Amino acid sequence: MALTRIDRLVSGLLTHLERDDELDDEATRRCKRHVREIRAEADAVRVLVPVEPRPENEAMPMVVDRGPGTVSQRGPEPDAFERRRERSDSDGPE
Repeated sequence: MALTRIDRLVSGLLTHLERDDELDDEATRRCKRHVREIRAEADAVRVLVPVEPRPENEAMPMVVDRGPGTVSQRGPEPDAFERRRERSDSDGPE
C-alpha cells in the first residue's frame, strides 16, 4: 500500500536529517517537524481507508472495526471458512 511506502520514505528521511551536517540545528529541527507532520497525516489517512489484507488472507472476507484513530482487523468473517469449504467441496473431484 502507498501509505506503507510513505512511512518507509519518511523514516528514511528522518534518519538522513539526523545525520545531515549541511543543515544548521534550527533548520534540522524545522525539517524534522515537517517530516513528522507528513507521517502524522499519513497515519490519519490510514484510519480512513480500507485495510489491505495480508497476502495470505486476500481471498478471505475480514471483519474490520473503525473507531476514532484506530482500525482493527479482527479476523475472518464468522462464516467465511464454511463458505470456502463448501465451494471447494463443490469444485472437487466427482
